[in-house]
Amino acid sequence: MTRRDFIGSVAVGAGAAALAGCGSTSTQDAASDAGSSVPSADKYPIDPDGSDVQAKWTSEETRDGWTRYTNPDGGPEIGVMDTARMIQVDGLAFRDMDGDGKLSLFEDWRQSADDRAADLASQLTAEECVQLMWHGGVQGTPDQPGVKTDPNDTSLIDKGSCAGVSRLTPNDESYASAISWINGIQEKCEKRPHGIPYICSTDPYSTLGIPSTVGLAPAMDKDLWRKAGMWIGRAWSAMGIRCELGPQVDLYTNPITSRLPGAETEDPALDRDFTAAFAGGMQSTWGDDEATDDKGWGKDSVATMLKHFVGAGSIEGGRNDHGDTGKYDVFPGGNYKAHLIPFLDGGMKLDSKTEQMAAVMPNYGIPFSTDAEYGLRVGGGLNKQQLSILRNAGWEGMVCTDWGIITSGRGTENMDEQGRYRLMIDASVDQYGGGFKPEEVGDPVYEQMEKDLGEDEALARVRESAKRILRLMVNVQLFDQPYSDRSKAKEVLESTAAADFAEECNEKCIIMLKNKGGLISKNGLGDKPKVYIPQLFTPSSSSFFGTTPASITPCFDIDVASKYFDVVTDEVGDPTGAPLDGETDPQYQESDITRLSDFSGVDYALIKIKNPQDAYDGVMGATSMFGASSNDDITYVPISLQYRPYTADGSSVRQTSLAGDPVDGKTWYEHGTESGVEMTNRSYYGQSTYATNESELDLVLDTKAKLPESAKLILVIEADHPMVFSEIEPSADAILMTWAGDAGPSGTGFNIPDASIAKIITGEVEPSALLQFQMPKDMDTVETQLEDVPRDMDCYTDSEGNTYDFCFGLNWSGVIDDDRTKTYKVAPLTEPETEVKPDKA
Repeated sequence: MTRRDFIGSVAVGAGAAALAGCGSTSTQDAASDAGSSVPSADKYPIDPDGSDVQAKWTSEETRDGWTRYTNPDGGPEIGVMDTARMIQVDGLAFRDMDGDGKLSLFEDWRQSADDRAADLASQLTAEECVQLMWHGGVQGTPDQPGVKTDPNDTSLIDKGSCAGVSRLTPNDESYASAISWINGIQEKCEKRPHGIPYICSTDPYSTLGIPSTVGLAPAMDKDLWRKAGMWIGRAWSAMGIRCELGPQVDLYTNPITSRLPGAETEDPALDRDFTAAFAGGMQSTWGDDEATDDKGWGKDSVATMLKHFVGAGSIEGGRNDHGDTGKYDVFPGGNYKAHLIPFLDGGMKLDSKTEQMAAVMPNYGIPFSTDAEYGLRVGGGLNKQQLSILRNAGWEGMVCTDWGIITSGRGTENMDEQGRYRLMIDASVDQYGGGFKPEEVGDPVYEQMEKDLGEDEALARVRESAKRILRLMVNVQLFDQPYSDRSKAKEVLESTAAADFAEECNEKCIIMLKNKGGLISKNGLGDKPKVYIPQLFTPSSSSFFGTTPASITPCFDIDVASKYFDVVTDEVGDPTGAPLDGETDPQYQESDITRLSDFSGVDYALIKIKNPQDAYDGVMGATSMFGASSNDDITYVPISLQYRPYTADGSSVRQTSLAGDPVDGKTWYEHGTESGVEMTNRSYYGQSTYATNESELDLVLDTKAKLPESAKLILVIEADHPMVFSEIEPSADAILMTWAGDAGPSGTGFNIPDASIAKIITGEVEPSALLQFQMPKDMDTVETQLEDVPRDMDCYTDSEGNTYDFCFGLNWSGVIDDDRTKTYKVAPLTEPETEVKPDKA
């Protein structure tokens, strides 16, 4: 009987059943429950069972073309495309990854993840290890610039790539095609010599209607955060995503920083608790919808790659750190250690049995000081001293650089890609993010390592990285079940429990800042009051994700509002504006709106607008959304948090920047730890900027002036940064604030639905959220604050005497004072509980 015939005959004897596999924290416990002991290492390889051994598993062929084997009593589900890659030992089903017909230790799910990863890593050649050390290309849709769009393009996989980021952002409409794509990739990987699977990762994006992380933070509810991570992990795992390039837990102590909407807060303790809860929820597999039955690593687990280690919320000038214009992280308050707290006290102490974050992404930025206090003045992915803090704290997870650091310089501008890759490896990085160049870069660097270190030490170094990468794969069950099932994905995406939870999240994350005269209460606004909802003009805009034409839309969903109010609005004519370049259809312009002229009988105006949207993000003349290179003709300008134009000429504006490039033409790497180096000045003193949505302020002011004296104005701010409220607050009787997340890989950010906001306004739901950022009283206090220090601004006080400080929020009774405010409204933490022991540069 051939081996294939044997497997087939046992499968028939076992019968087919559609049983769900279970995850388990303890593989030894699972093996014991299945009536099997864990073999010692010297017993491998193990021959398969004879035909007389009764199978304990069941099997079924899925509609997606792969076969599922379900082990008993807590053993993992096994998935193979080729049933000849399944093997039975002790009546249990295992994946024969290397196809040798025997059970190797790394194939045995009864063994620990550490031992399985170490066993396989010890068998890999240096070349095979180097191939693992890349987190490569992207897969996306045709309307996403800069990504591969051909689903049949598997050239990187054919060359040996084992990890890559996908921008497919599968959801309830597109999950089937995404699953078809990733299953095809895993089938190719199954045929490789060792059968090493593929890590499909994604940047954070909105799933299941759950707010983004900055939107979740105002709830200040660890249980909510944990469940959010759980639900998102379930959905992503079902669709083939096994690693999140996030969450972004940078401590955003500089309120103007461009990438703030991708993070959570400026407060170290709040950030720590969010990290521990959300990442713990995503990494564990949970036994029920309430996320109380923690099974640790298992079938629903998604690895988290916390980013960006460390200091990316303290960027000079607040500029985007993807470009050279935002490449310096500065610490004028000497508060560097506070930025370690989310990683050391949050990521390494998760609220789940997975215990620690699986991976970390170093930041782009150079942790700058004139005397190289924080290590060599090079980007985070090249900074050995900075990364040694994690390693010396006992963390042995995978480090993957942010995208493109070996091509972008970051203090090493005179060095080639091979030199930067060597720095990266010497800094204990395991994967390079954003490319796949083992032959051009990795292999030559390894050859040099052999010359420098000797063959044994060089091989040990790359096998060390291979082990960390493989351990992540084992933990998210890629070794045992790399395939995805459309039926399971559909079940999660259409889950009523998930939808109910998303609704709960949205309602708990709306902050009430102002409520003059108790306008918003459990009594509501009355029976069908007359409410004016203006039309809002949004000019065309361009970004990495393409050009968005100008539009005119109601500022609040009229269908939602009409359930509660008698809605009146403006008239909108045909578009008369100039077409976009290359287009023929005219665009809208603001003059296409005919504003309501008769406000008689109007009881309320309901206006939803964005916080001030700065025009330049700190750089004029930039060649891309990520900022210009240092060689471009650019001007540094301030980033404003107010609607009216702003000129940075006050006494608090620095006239000399804290960081800059050496003027002598050398790089910071070439200067080593030298101090007293003369630098270029990157100050924006005397320059001006403006908000692209200043007209939204005018809309509020004009509407207030036209309203009957008895009418009230309810203002909803959809924020992605803190803002100066003095221009707009006096015109509003009630103010609600929601937080809109970063656009993410789909190019579309997540906003709290108007249906949830309407429930707050009409008294169906009591507001309960709190500010996770301070709101400055003016731009002078923004200029005065220190980039690395949290909660150091003078905050705005409104007409009701309330100050919009960290942890402020209103409910129906007034200012919220509860366990959350008692926990977090204390002096900010300044250093982690975990000891900080860096290796010196």
